[in-house]
Amino acid sequence: MGRTLSLLARLPLLEDDGLLHRRDCECVRCDAGYRPTEQERMEARRRFGAQKARDQAARAEERRKERERMKLAVVDVYVDEQVRAANEQVRALRQARDRAAADERLAQLWELRRAGWSLREALDEVERLAGAARRE
Repeated sequence: MGRTLSLLARLPLLEDDGLLHRRDCECVRCDAGYRPTEQERMEARRRFGAQKARDQAARAEERRKERERMKLAVVDVYVDEQVRAANEQVRALRQARDRAAADERLAQLWELRRAGWSLREALDEVERLAGAARRE
């Protein structure tokens, strides 16, 4: 048991990649001569750099996708607002059409205009008829 504790007293010092023992590592394995060679160190640095580049590219791609999703969301909101405004405008136009269809004076004006009356004469006649209807 005492021997196991002495082995744990010198834990390995690792490089930035978290796998390779550093040059100044004094763990039991490195003291026994099982240190990584320079070629293994270069290969580990290359792999670590490549992995780091892949991770950065993946994060950049995720940011790009998120920006694209945000742009689509903004467009969706804009389109929804435009559709809502168009619906309100159509509703207002339909209400105006219904009011115009229910207006007797406007119907009389159109009949007189179709009959060939001038606008001034037709308006005067509609006002005369409306005044006569109010007196009754």
